[in-house]
Amino acid sequence: MEDVSSPVHAVPPAPTFASTLAVRARLWLPGQVFAPEDGHPRLWLSLSDGRVLALRLGQARLGDDAVIAPILAALTDDVGGHHYQLQLPQTGFVQVLYAAPVLPNPVRWHAGFWFDADFQRFAATLDAELMRLLLWLEREPTPPAVTRRDGETPHPLPRRFFASVRNYNRLATLPPVLRERRLQALARFPALVAPVLLSFHHSPNVEGGRRHAWREKDQAVEAAIDAGRDLTGALAQHYGISRSLVRAPVNTALWPAPSHAARRGYLALLDALPANQRPTLSEFERWQLYLANYFGLLGETERGDPLPQRPEVHRGAFRLGWTRTWEAAARRYGNLHTALADCRDFLEAVRERAAALTASRYGPRLGRLAAGWLACHGLLGLLGASGRWHRQGPTQIDDDLPGDLELPAIVGRFEREAWLAVELTTPRGLLEEGLAMHHCVGNRGYWEASVAGTRIFSLRGPAGERATAEYRPALREDVEYDTRYCLVQLRGPCNREVAGSMHAFASEVEAVLNEPARADARWAALEARGRIEVELLNRKRKKRLAQRFDAKTERQLAAVLAWLGQPQPGPNVLLVAPVAGYQYHQGPAVEAQFQPNATLSLTHERDNPHDPLAVRIDWQGVKLGYVPRPHNAEIAARLLAGEKLTARLAAFDEEAPPWERVVVEIATREAEGAGKLDGHAVRAADTTHDCVRMVRQACHR
Repeated sequence: MEDVSSPVHAVPPAPTFASTLAVRARLWLPGQVFAPEDGHPRLWLSLSDGRVLALRLGQARLGDDAVIAPILAALTDDVGGHHYQLQLPQTGFVQVLYAAPVLPNPVRWHAGFWFDADFQRFAATLDAELMRLLLWLEREPTPPAVTRRDGETPHPLPRRFFASVRNYNRLATLPPVLRERRLQALARFPALVAPVLLSFHHSPNVEGGRRHAWREKDQAVEAAIDAGRDLTGALAQHYGISRSLVRAPVNTALWPAPSHAARRGYLALLDALPANQRPTLSEFERWQLYLANYFGLLGETERGDPLPQRPEVHRGAFRLGWTRTWEAAARRYGNLHTALADCRDFLEAVRERAAALTASRYGPRLGRLAAGWLACHGLLGLLGASGRWHRQGPTQIDDDLPGDLELPAIVGRFEREAWLAVELTTPRGLLEEGLAMHHCVGNRGYWEASVAGTRIFSLRGPAGERATAEYRPALREDVEYDTRYCLVQLRGPCNREVAGSMHAFASEVEAVLNEPARADARWAALEARGRIEVELLNRKRKKRLAQRFDAKTERQLAAVLAWLGQPQPGPNVLLVAPVAGYQYHQGPAVEAQFQPNATLSLTHERDNPHDPLAVRIDWQGVKLGYVPRPHNAEIAARLLAGEKLTARLAAFDEEAPPWERVVVEIATREAEGAGKLDGHAVRAADTTHDCVRMVRQACHR
């Protein structure tokens, strides 16, 4: 550059070569002007076929145009951009930077580089209309309606970069008619067409890497665009949504989404709403940040993408309409990031209660419970039930808490001036913290999390302010036998937000937890998992949970269970549970023949070498599996006593994991009375141990 101070000197105009592919302009930049800095020069080439190439050169000298000819010879026929690394004798390694910006932006220079002759010559060769469109796709979304302190967004929406070499070349090299049609499609349906035609880069990349070519390729959509046909139907089929949503105002600009799968989940939600209740673009973006919490309750894939849901789930959740529902929720519950996160604790408790009500080994999965609650009572109904449950506070019973049960401390106490942090390592400590703070840290789930390695601290400030902090461990990859703790929750009394000074102190405690000198203590906290019997705290779980829900929540739960197809069974039902070991026996080979409510047979295998209490479950002579432990003890006792029990196929879900696919319901035949072992005696048995003792005595006789 001649007119600014920089290490780059003026070079003559771009050379031409004896080739059908000509260089219209080139731009050399040193590696030192990018972050992170390196010593490898970068070279941008604007070619006569419309392509732009961005290159990172291993051994070439800055400004040495002699290296351009062999690079072009190697890449001339690679119009599709399949080569991302070359090894050439003259230049050493050459990395093709497909995720680099078409027009580079050196971060180490001031804006004077715009007046450099080479830069201006290179920029003049670019397709201005195409560049404007790509930059428009990177628009700033509408600010969120509710923020945390100092404008902090609870779930920052992902930013995407489109003005890349890859995306530019996809469009700039097309014949004029096809180029125009694709630009028109992107301008008309940006939220739906951009994922099909373009790569969604996380950020500009001038360091090399992969081909950066991922997109939701669909030949039917591309064919409709290129032929100039109506695109609405092709996009509706691609996304599985209605034509009206394709044309809806919400899709007139590109709105952010964490992934293509998440975009499909968001579109499915919008499609489930009546047309008059769908949001505009700005209304959608104002509340979109809470969709991560919303879909987190419903369940996600291993990659964090939304699971498919029935339309009535979303329709029921937003029965007041998108905007009215979110506005009402924000008025009532403030920071919805916190309120929605608290719903998971509530649903955990509901699951245990549902297991007791349905005589099941486990209640419905959290995602199914959330779906049922949203469908039946709406998002406001779920938030309301969660709020009522949290206000009740923990109600654990004293004799459920072994007095000598204590986890190994990592820090114990930490004091700094008038600030104090106390590590809670006993169930009694957690219970007292929950009662004092009026939130759910005293409930069973947080004690089990502590046994698994989580650490919870009670924090106090100089002015009497209080907070509860949760730190969750993750195994370190750089050091063996060590973990790193991270602050995941910080709540004041009644789950309120805390001040910035309390946040700063909680961060200090996190640093103390992660001090190198405490590595042995951190590892001991994880090793304690195998030495502590968590089930000691579950002895009176069903009784305890039955007392924890108010009448309204009980009515709501009954409606949810009916919606899920799991109504409360009659008094003669003993067990509703998945068949244990189903995947290891003959059931999967004949499951296509299963009929709802099919009769099953029960056989006590008293000579089973693995378990004398084993109860086999058969369907038409085909072995399906066994009654799961420990419930098999009571069933075996009844069968041994001659009591007649019925078994039926209560549910079959071919999409469920094999160990949950077939559900059996076992009930008594009350009209026929009891046999050798009085039924009332079995009902009087308070624990599984009593049933085991009776069976073993009978087997011995």
